[in-house]
Amino acid sequence: MSLVMSGLDCHGASIDLRERLAFSRQEVLQMLQWLRQQPGVEGCVLLSTCNRTEIYLSGTAEITPWRLLCRGAMVPQEELEPYFTTRCGADAARHLMEVACGLHSQILGEDQIVTQVRTAMELAQEAKSTDPTLSALFRRAVTAGKRARTEVHVTRGVPSMGTRCREVLEQELGTLREKKILVMGNGQMGRLAAELLREAGARVWVTLRTYRHGETVVPAGCGTVPYDNRMEALEGMDALVSATASPHYTLTLEQLKTVANPPKVAVDLAVPRDIDPACSALLRCYDADSLGSSGPGSREELAAMEAIAGQELEKFSQWQKRQAGASKAMKFPLFLDLTGQTVVLVGGGTIAARRIGTLRLFGCRIVVIAPELKASAEGITWIKRPYRPGDLEGAFLAIAATNDRSVNRQVGEEARSLGIPVSVADCEAECSFYFPAVCIGEDLVAGVVSSGKDHHRTARAAKEIRRVLEELE
Repeated sequence: MSLVMSGLDCHGASIDLRERLAFSRQEVLQMLQWLRQQPGVEGCVLLSTCNRTEIYLSGTAEITPWRLLCRGAMVPQEELEPYFTTRCGADAARHLMEVACGLHSQILGEDQIVTQVRTAMELAQEAKSTDPTLSALFRRAVTAGKRARTEVHVTRGVPSMGTRCREVLEQELGTLREKKILVMGNGQMGRLAAELLREAGARVWVTLRTYRHGETVVPAGCGTVPYDNRMEALEGMDALVSATASPHYTLTLEQLKTVANPPKVAVDLAVPRDIDPACSALLRCYDADSLGSSGPGSREELAAMEAIAGQELEKFSQWQKRQAGASKAMKFPLFLDLTGQTVVLVGGGTIAARRIGTLRLFGCRIVVIAPELKASAEGITWIKRPYRPGDLEGAFLAIAATNDRSVNRQVGEEARSLGIPVSVADCEAECSFYFPAVCIGEDLVAGVVSSGKDHHRTARAAKEIRRVLEELE
């Protein structure tokens, strides 16, 4: 299964170009459904934000994501080709980890990006376009983003496009105290901007297309204006902030000319842009690109975020390795009632003794075939001789746990010929079930197995599960 991504962002593509590949929520869902139907595509996730458009694909064929994206969006491929970067495998995974940490945002450590990465995954799940590889990758990326927000102290405080909006308006207006500001859009970005401006002392109004009592959330202390009345509301405002999801301009030059006393400055946080660039003839307008960045960050901040991205990438890589090792199908965890059933165990050494100790807890009849036995023989049937063909007759389960490879193989072969589930201690390929590390709590039982190749890891996991079970009331 291959992993590949293509993306363009604010560092290499202007807002005019990014607008051509900006998608609303509904458009993302439609694009994902279309992409999933393309030959060779097993899974797809589309990350579309103000600063970037990135498509992540998994599949079984050689795929060029950006070509598919342009074809689906019906935009000329040759015009956008120079602005796309394509990454494969671990490079694609590392890039997403870094994006989620805010390392590739205009504002280092931007706190909005982790939400945007999570939303991209949720939309893919809604569109039924994801697969296990992309689900695991995006889960790890969200974890990386959360860790970057909580573990790395960014000297500028909590950074976001909302904070840059506030800083720019403070520079333009001198102070925000008692300044009148209209915020068009009550989505996540609009609410954030309104809250930050209100905290700075501004008088803020937010436009609403509809209002549902108990459902519509308006930032505390902000007034509201019907969206259709936005031109009247602009009269006498000191500033305008727009952050809608509209595919069309929410303010044109012709509309602005109808306002007798318009604001002198506007900040457009949307991509595609809400405010017609022609409006710059009458007011000073900042778009998402002209807001600029908050600086590259300190060497310590960058190193800390890169370390988190690397750690989560390693966890994703380990998941991939486990999946590759389990490609022949993992064993299904089946819980059986062994009360009164016969379990034949061939072998009497240390491993056999551990198996006997576990089986004693489940009310089965234990028959041990071995010349010597390291466990107590109390309550079990011990046949003091080596294994012979036919010893498994009538068994419900069989376990081969001798120190002789040939004997264990014979036990496995006889069990399979009789249709008896068998666990072969020294060869996972000959097992039809794995004998689990059993964890017991009050009225609870759990079993832990690995692929048969990492017993220490299984033991560590079982220890943790037992601890949890003991703490449950």
